[in-house]
Amino acid sequence: MTARSPHDPARRQGRLPRLWPDMLPGLMAVLALLPACTALQGIVRSVVLWATVALLFNSRRVLLACLLPVVVLLPAALYYISISGVPPGYPLWLILFYCSFPVVLGYVRPVLPYLGAWTLVWLVLAGFYLSRPRGVVVGWRGRTRLACVAVLLAWTVVPTVQLWRHLPPTRGGTENPMVPIHSRFDRAWPWSMATGYVAARRETRRVSEMARRISHEPIHFDPAPPTTPQVIVLVIGESARRDHHHSYGYGLPTTPEMEQVPGLVRFDDMVTPFDYTVGAVPVILSGYDRLRPGAMPGHDLVSVFNAAGFDTWWISNHPRLGPYDSVIGAYSEQARHIAYTTVHDGLMSSPVLDGRMLPVVDQAIADAHGRVFIVLHLFGSHENAADRYPRGFASLGTAYDNSIAYTDHMLAHVRATLAAHGGESALFYVSDHGVRVTECTGGIPAHGDVRAAYEIPFYLWTSTAWQAAHPQAAQAARDNVHVPLTLAALPPSVLDAAGLYYGAADAGLSVLSVHPAHMTRIVHGDSTTNQNVDYDHSHDDGRCHIARD
Repeated sequence: MTARSPHDPARRQGRLPRLWPDMLPGLMAVLALLPACTALQGIVRSVVLWATVALLFNSRRVLLACLLPVVVLLPAALYYISISGVPPGYPLWLILFYCSFPVVLGYVRPVLPYLGAWTLVWLVLAGFYLSRPRGVVVGWRGRTRLACVAVLLAWTVVPTVQLWRHLPPTRGGTENPMVPIHSRFDRAWPWSMATGYVAARRETRRVSEMARRISHEPIHFDPAPPTTPQVIVLVIGESARRDHHHSYGYGLPTTPEMEQVPGLVRFDDMVTPFDYTVGAVPVILSGYDRLRPGAMPGHDLVSVFNAAGFDTWWISNHPRLGPYDSVIGAYSEQARHIAYTTVHDGLMSSPVLDGRMLPVVDQAIADAHGRVFIVLHLFGSHENAADRYPRGFASLGTAYDNSIAYTDHMLAHVRATLAAHGGESALFYVSDHGVRVTECTGGIPAHGDVRAAYEIPFYLWTSTAWQAAHPQAAQAARDNVHVPLTLAALPPSVLDAAGLYYGAADAGLSVLSVHPAHMTRIVHGDSTTNQNVDYDHSHDDGRCHIARD
């Protein structure tokens, strides 16, 4: 019998049916890796994990079955990357957990026909491939293959365990540890979906636990809350240092509008215990310093004002959920009216300019016919500061100073709205913390525990009607402008302005008290060596960290 040449057409025809189907897993592997191409670390980690799966099962059919759902979801993953710049993961799961099914369906309905056609094509191709045995991925002996699997798993697992063990002590016990774990895989699609799911589930549980810890026990006021109509507004700023405010002596005109406000009281020695938002804002709202030994969450301002019969508002330009926002979101859920002005209703979204909040604030004040409490949470001067103000405020030379000038404009607008509304009203403004501006940053403002980052602005404005009704408190505020303060003074001061007193509140800390109590001002640095520092006996070390004298 004459042997056929390997180039014989008949022989080629006999090989094609076997060759083309076996190319399918390779094509699907390439498609599965596409979303991971946003970063080199994403490609490397995704390839390692897929190689682990391939070697562990060593079956082409199993590998293709694993690749199939990833390829089917490819258009959705690419669309998400076009919006966010990263593969789907933790933020997407948070959105899905907090959106109803009709809302999710509304997002995907326009592309459902295309997704359906794409899915059908791949189901047919995969069905054809899986209908026959396809053999192994590699022909290695069992021990060799298992040794490779062990090496790949160790390459993945060991650094992850080390990361878990070395989470910063000031963050690890009180924040979501799965977020930094997920960050190792946030570009490694589709594994980012798995780690993101775990992190998001833990985050939702954390928010629920925080909401439960916020005390809802009955509050007994003594004396009874006043019934006089009034509007109390608390503006929480972001990342604004006191020494960059012209009203406190800074050389550039960063506060031109509020400086013209008659009767504005500026407290010049306020200190925050934290250099980051998730630690500072709970102190502003409830006095809860989570790193102080024995501290427990108590009544927050929103809950107290609810109990006193006030109409309560929470208006924010921050994301509603996320590693640095969920704890604050738990407080916001206590308000009767909640408005998030970020791009996607506060769900892990990028903030727009703070001015987006002004129409909501104006409406809340205009509709105030009784007693109203409003919390306004600005994005202020948060990095990147260049994104925090419109072009009309780009005149001071640095983005950070421009952002402070824009916050000054926001405050002046709210103050003017309150004045136009009439009646008794009070406006408190305090920043949660400052940032490093030039200290060890190369001129780019960034979070950090330099001493000046704990020195924050604190304003109080009250209407003429409020001052007439509370002359002693108004005079006390003016007398206390040089008193050393910490954020723990905020809750009792806001309650004092509204005439709300109950047993658990320490009215002696209020800046409206004739003789406010003094307390040791402990601030928390970012390492184990400066976790608790007496601010009044501290300095900056050579690496731009606050340190004990």
